[in-house]
Amino acid sequence: MNLLKLAAVFVAAMAAQWWWSTHLSIAGVAPQLLLVLTVATAARYGPLWAMSCGFFWGLFLDILGARLFGANALALTLVGFTTGSVRRQIDVAGLGPQCLLSFSMTWAYFILIGLLGTVFAKTFLWVGWPVFIFDPIYNCLMTVVVFAAWAPPRWDHHR
Repeated sequence: MNLLKLAAVFVAAMAAQWWWSTHLSIAGVAPQLLLVLTVATAARYGPLWAMSCGFFWGLFLDILGARLFGANALALTLVGFTTGSVRRQIDVAGLGPQCLLSFSMTWAYFILIGLLGTVFAKTFLWVGWPVFIFDPIYNCLMTVVVFAAWAPPRWDHHR
């Protein structure tokens, strides 16, 4: 793995997430690019890299929206761990499985954030129905873009 390439993707993803959610969200609906990239990182490089990237991307999201500091970091770390663990039983290198994982992990992510709010902030942190319904679809579309840009080469069998 090229560490410099991963570092460039890491920083560019944070900038893209901020820009998209600030300037292009419609009724609060914007793709969760960092969640999609955490799934893609786990599918390509395994749970350790995905958990590391997910944790720091989550801290970035926690700084952007200071509702419950640390919730996004924990949630994206768990997304990386879960996807990396599933990778041992299911081939997640293809577009279909990554899209399905991004779709399901989006709902799991939102529910986990809400439950963490219940435990630590004494209120369920609900994202709202439009975001809960449309973000998984939006993330599937984003998965197609991420997969096309960052798909492993055909000869890369040492995942």
